[in-house]
Amino acid sequence: MACNSNDQEQKAQDQKINSFLQNVDHKILVMSGKGGVGKSTVATNLAVFLNNQGYKVGLLDVDVHGPSIAGLLGLTGLRLNTLGSQIQPYHYTDNLKVMSIQGLLDQPDDPLIWRGPVKIGIIRQFLADVNWGPLDFLIIDSPPGTGDEPLTVAQTVTDCQAVIVTTPQEIALADVRKSIQFCQKVNMPILGIIENMSGFVCPSCGDMHAIFKSGGGEKTAAKYQLPFLGQLPIDPNVVTAGDAGQSIDSLSSHTKEKMQHIVEQLLQKLPNKPNKQKGVENNMKIAIPVVQGKLCTHFGHCEQFAIITVAAGKIAKQETLTPPPHAPGVIPNWVADQGCTDIIVGGMGEAAQAILMQRGVKVSCGAPSDTPENLVAAYLRGELVDSGNTCDHEHGHEHSCGGH
Repeated sequence: MACNSNDQEQKAQDQKINSFLQNVDHKILVMSGKGGVGKSTVATNLAVFLNNQGYKVGLLDVDVHGPSIAGLLGLTGLRLNTLGSQIQPYHYTDNLKVMSIQGLLDQPDDPLIWRGPVKIGIIRQFLADVNWGPLDFLIIDSPPGTGDEPLTVAQTVTDCQAVIVTTPQEIALADVRKSIQFCQKVNMPILGIIENMSGFVCPSCGDMHAIFKSGGGEKTAAKYQLPFLGQLPIDPNVVTAGDAGQSIDSLSSHTKEKMQHIVEQLLQKLPNKPNKQKGVENNMKIAIPVVQGKLCTHFGHCEQFAIITVAAGKIAKQETLTPPPHAPGVIPNWVADQGCTDIIVGGMGEAAQAILMQRGVKVSCGAPSDTPENLVAAYLRGELVDSGNTCDHEHGHEHSCGGH
């Protein structure tokens, strides 16, 4: 009878796990061949940067012996609650939920002296009994190596894909090759390789120093015909931010740009790229023509556009893009092709307005010359009032824009 009871419990848990996984679009296991390569930092920031783009993300730490996700996000010492039979994960933001064994310990530094079967049971419980809700991404941070934890994920999480983190030196790359072979044996597709600690930028002189060599991860990816997602440098600011419980997106540094590039590369490698606006009611992508850092009133001839992504009512991403050469209808269609939902301008001709409205882009005219950040903030507060016929007089403006 005991065996039958255990079998029934196992089946019930399997059903819970499968039910949850069916509501997760993409499952990504972040792994490394050896410790000390910054795997948890990469996993944490993948989750944060995907969240910043408006995705619903779950971040699961299955490194039960050395959990670090809670510390990297400033959650150490905060206990997790249980409602009914479900564990409530940390709500880092409205769209980012985090689960770590640290939240269930009486003392965050208590050691867990567990053998394989107990660890396997905990990982399955984190999949079955945590109130995740529907997710675009489940990012799983695994301990280094190819032991119980990554094997349990491979056997339990259907359609899981791997991201492998390494450093450039040969001893790390040798272990990466083991991780690649592990993925091949368990039939887990590899989304790509990330090379961390790839050179050190001297804060004094600005020169790059290849302390641990550089390019080894990219060469390994090429050898095994795997995507190379990008490099992250050694950045003292990242260490400081991690110790303070802050992610890389809190920095204004070259590393933040590198991390954003890695996320964009990752998204491009997905077979079915998820919709950025899924589950985000107030996600917007706002275009603003700019010159010298402020709004350019001559929309049609402006040489640059600030493209600002807003998620959960806050600026999540900002980039500056150069449109194609001016010709009738080209710029409005280009703005729509960037996935923009709104555009803030000083003035605009009727033909351009018509194209944008047909493409589903909301046009706000009559904006003053100000920085994109200030204009977006005012727009979100409802303080930019469309003056109606202002857009019809774009060519009446005498302001120069990009030399035109």
